Amino acid sequence: MTDTRPYRITVLLFDGVEELDFTGPWETLRIWQTVATRPVSVRTASLDGAPVRCALGLTVTPDGGIDDEPRPDLVVHPGGAGIDTLYADRAHLARMRGLAENGTVMTSVCNGAMVYAAAGLLDGRAATSHWLVLDELAGQHPKVEVVRDRRWVDAGPVVTSAGITAGIDMALHLIDRLENTDTARAVAGMLEHPWDPRADLLAATSPENRRHALTTIVPLMQAARRAD
Repeated sequence: MTDTRPYRITVLLFDGVEELDFTGPWETLRIWQTVATRPVSVRTASLDGAPVRCALGLTVTPDGGIDDEPRPDLVVHPGGAGIDTLYADRAHLARMRGLAENGTVMTSVCNGAMVYAAAGLLDGRAATSHWLVLDELAGQHPKVEVVRDRRWVDAGPVVTSAGITAGIDMALHLIDRLENTDTARAVAGMLEHPWDPRADLLAATSPENRRHALTTIVPLMQAARRAD
């Protein structure tokens, strides 16, 4: 008998989440939901079901709370300024471990990987994150095989992506993994996003762009956080 149960995907939201970290994968996976050959359910969830205020000020009302769907098939954990709080939240780390132990595929975008590392989900596994936090990830979690200059890293039960827009590439890879390459290419076409199955081998951003970011945007972001 064919399994008609939807493949359940939860995109986690929290105060301080980076907007594009979750909207990129969410929209990519929602487009897949409309064309998938299997039932797919994509929902957003905050820790308690309440609206969240994102890193750049957007307020988002989620579909519900994370515990409303106790055993999703796949979780997308975005990053953002709010990661520092979750990184130290023992209850949240235990929740992530519990999901992984129950067979949920755990995926992260940007510095969301720091939460997985703190939960022990990346020990002995290859992983990546935003280039700004790779040294921190390697220094604080020596059991993690930190991979640099990759859009995403698929370590089987755990899939991590580089920063922000790389979450779209990771989501397309997940479609490729869960369905097929042609469908992933079709979704990429709808997004007008350049993608191919080997895109994980491409650097997340050029060294020149990183230098510009370090000298212009990063100091301004740090000053804004201190002001908050």
